[in-house]
Amino acid sequence: MDKIGCLRAFVNVVEAESFSEAARRLGVSKAQISKQVGQLEAELGVRLLHRTTRRVSASSDGRAYFERCHPLLAELDELDAAVRSSEVKPCGELRVTAPITFAELYLMPAVSDFSRRYPEVRLILELTDRLVNLVEERIDVAIRIGSLGESSLVTRKLGSMSMLLCAAPDYLAVHGEPTQAAELAHHVCVLDSNYSGGTRWTLGRGENAVSVEVNPRIVVNSARAARALLLAGHGIGYLPSFAVTDELAQGRLKRLLPTYVPDPVGIFALYLHRKHLSAKVRLFIDTAIEYCEACQG
Repeated sequence: MDKIGCLRAFVNVVEAESFSEAARRLGVSKAQISKQVGQLEAELGVRLLHRTTRRVSASSDGRAYFERCHPLLAELDELDAAVRSSEVKPCGELRVTAPITFAELYLMPAVSDFSRRYPEVRLILELTDRLVNLVEERIDVAIRIGSLGESSLVTRKLGSMSMLLCAAPDYLAVHGEPTQAAELAHHVCVLDSNYSGGTRWTLGRGENAVSVEVNPRIVVNSARAARALLLAGHGIGYLPSFAVTDELAQGRLKRLLPTYVPDPVGIFALYLHRKHLSAKVRLFIDTAIEYCEACQG
C-alpha cells in the first residue's frame, strides 16, 4: 500500500467533500481515490468517511485523523521542495487569522508583500475579533493582541501598541478637555467593546495607574468604527494606537491626558508546536514583523 498516496487521497476528499473533485485535483481516477481511502480505512480499522449519494464528510475519527495528516503532508511537500532546490520555495495553503481593524490597517501591506515574494502560497485570511481555535479551524498562524494567558501554542512577538485616550477638536471645543482622569466619568464616551477592560478604563501604569468607570453613549465592536465616531465629534475614546496614529499626527484627533503613560500591549503571532516549523509560517511571521514597526506604541 502506498501510505502517502492514501493519505493524500483522504485529505483531498475531506477538503473537497467529494471523491470526484479529489480525483480531479490529484489527476487520477475516482476509482483510484476510492480504493486508496478504502485501503487506509482497512489498515486503521476505522471508518474515516461518511458516504451518501449527495456528499462525503469526515467521521469523528476521520476529522481527528485529518487534523494530524494535513500539516504532515504540507511539511513533507516543503521538505521535498527544499531538497530539489538550493532555496526553499514555500508553497501550498497558509491559513491566517487576525483582529479585523489591525489587519485592515497594518497587516494587509505585509500580506501583499508576502504574496508577491511567494506567489506559490495560497493565503486564506480569517479576519475576526473572536479567539479562533487553531486546531479545529485549521489555522496556521493567529495574530493576537494583549495578554495571552495559559497556552500550549508557540508565540513570537511581532511588536507592541498602546491604548490612547483621544477626541476630536470639535468635541473638545464644545465640552472642554479633561485635565484629570476622574473627569472622564462626566464626559460623553465611545467604547470599543474589544477593549478587555470594558467600561473601566485604566490609564497609566504601576503605582500611577488610575481606573475610571465611564458611561459610553455608543458601544461598537470595532476600533475603526469607534475612530470614525470620534472624528465625527461623538465623544472621547480609548483606542489602540494603531487605529489612531495617523489621525493624531494630522491633528484630526487630539491625545488627552498624555501624562498617564500606559503599559505597552504586545502583538503576537501564535502557531501550533511542530518539530519542524513550516517555511511558509516562518516566512509569513518574518514579513509581519517588518511591517509591525509602524504601529509600535
